[in-house]
Amino acid sequence: MDKKTIRKEILKNMKQLHPKQKIDADHWLHQQLLSHPYYQKAKNIGIVLSMPHEVNTGPLIEKMLEDGKQVFVPSTNYTEKTMCFQQLLDLKDVSHDEKGIRYIPQNTDINNHLDLVIVPGVAFNKEGYRIGYGGGYYDRYLNTYDVKTISLIYDIQLCEALPIEVHDYPVAHLIIAKTSEFGG
Repeated sequence: MDKKTIRKEILKNMKQLHPKQKIDADHWLHQQLLSHPYYQKAKNIGIVLSMPHEVNTGPLIEKMLEDGKQVFVPSTNYTEKTMCFQQLLDLKDVSHDEKGIRYIPQNTDINNHLDLVIVPGVAFNKEGYRIGYGGGYYDRYLNTYDVKTISLIYDIQLCEALPIEVHDYPVAHLIIAKTSEFGG
C-alpha cells in the first residue's frame, strides 16, 4: 500500500475508535509518558495541539505547565513549508488557523532546541518510522535538530508494511496503547 492509502485507512480507524476506549487509552498513555525518564528530565518540551481523533494532549499540556515545564507547540508556515516550536503559556491562548489546526496567535518565544518532542503521526512501524499528514514538517525538523523523541499511539496505528523514504526519521521511543484492553 502507498502512504496515501495507509493514511486514509488508519485515520478512518482512529476516528471510529469507541469514545470510552479512546478516553481510557489516552489516560493510560498520559500516565506512561509522565513516568518516562525522558519526560522527567526534560525542561523544554515540544508537543502538538491534538485534533479530536488523536491522543488528547490537552491534559498532558496542563500537567506539563503544572510541573514547571516549558511547553512549545508547532507553528507552521504553510507557504514556506517550515515549522518551528512556539511557547505555549496557557491553553486559553489557542486559536484555529486557516486549515483548522490549533495554534498560538500571540508572539511568544520560539525554541527549536528542545529536550523532548512528542511526535504526532498517523501510521507507525515498530522501528519508529511514521507517516504523518503529508507535509514532511516533522521529518525536516528531526533531521535538523538533535532531540529525544517519543510518540504516543494506539495499536491500531501500527503498520509493518510502511514505505520508508531516505528523508524519513524514526521516533526513538513508541508508547503503544492496546485499545482492545480499554473500555468500549
